[in-house]
Amino acid sequence: MLSLPKILAIDTSCDDSSAAVVSGVNILSNIVSSQHQIHKKYGGVFPTLAKQAHRENLAPAIAMALQQAKTSLDEITAIAVTVGPGLAPALEVGINHAKELALKHHKKIIAVNHIEAHALSPLALSAKKEAQIIDIFPSLAVVISGGHSEFILVEKIGQYQKIGQTIDDAAGECLDKVGRLLNLGYPAGPLLEKFAKKGKLGRFIFPKAMTGRADFDLSFSGLKTAARNLITQLEEKGALDQQSTYDLALAIQTAVFEQISYKLERILFSPDPSKKIYPSRGYLRHLSSVNAQTSPIKEIWLGGGVAANIALRQEIRKLLNRYQKITGEKLKLKVPYSKRLCGDNAAMIGLVANFKLQRGEFAKESDLDRQPNLKI
Repeated sequence: MLSLPKILAIDTSCDDSSAAVVSGVNILSNIVSSQHQIHKKYGGVFPTLAKQAHRENLAPAIAMALQQAKTSLDEITAIAVTVGPGLAPALEVGINHAKELALKHHKKIIAVNHIEAHALSPLALSAKKEAQIIDIFPSLAVVISGGHSEFILVEKIGQYQKIGQTIDDAAGECLDKVGRLLNLGYPAGPLLEKFAKKGKLGRFIFPKAMTGRADFDLSFSGLKTAARNLITQLEEKGALDQQSTYDLALAIQTAVFEQISYKLERILFSPDPSKKIYPSRGYLRHLSSVNAQTSPIKEIWLGGGVAANIALRQEIRKLLNRYQKITGEKLKLKVPYSKRLCGDNAAMIGLVANFKLQRGEFAKESDLDRQPNLKI
């Protein structure tokens, strides 16, 4: 087996300082230095503090990533870095550090889109796995995080079409904000998931948004507002006890995930998702193995911070089982092999860089700059 080039990857897109070493699609190391304790008292990321923490944490993270991968900068072929989207002050730290290392050690730089990294994160393999090249295109990347909720059609690596997205808040932001309203701290999302497991389904019900629109877009701001109003009412009545908190956690999580599943179902039964053709309700209502068209999509790739949520994975698998019963076709749900690859991390940045390295896509140092609003 031939030795593949090694890439040192850096990510400072938000509040985690991360460094990783990848070889092909194999992750040799992935170090994440969290800033959660720093930002906890603010209830969110404070950009100036994030920038300072990145300056302190990045170099040690890089040293540890190289050590864990049992390699050195002499053996590194290129340095990859996130250029966006993200917090501009945070991105700046990673980009400047990548430039310094590239200049000092005579390495090429690869600029990476953070959303593309989340989209491709399910393709990463551990160091001991051997990659298999199979026909997996087109696939659908479902990126669900605190800042993004997108359906991305992947025609091939490097060729993407966004066919649906949130028109306001991201799913992860909605869950986190409601969790904070329930006094679950920061970040509230992971604890909200734990509380939801103790909730009783059906006590509180939130409506699914965007069901009247013939597109693949999502919306979560209305859910957040409805939850805030309900929580306020319960607090005023003195009725927000522990079980009510559990029940609310389950209700908001269910509403968010059912909306994602609702739109995903329409993508799967679309005659042509690339043209954003939306199947009618009548068509879906009378679906059977006789009249159902099979989707051109080969796999579903779930990435982003919320992809770590087991309930979301179960909701999508439930949909895929229904799809299989109707069409006879089995669609695979692919998720990152480790939950550490769901949140912000440098390993997924290195993964994308591997494909860009194969295509010879390197960045000019003079053109390398932070792009906080970068799209895929």
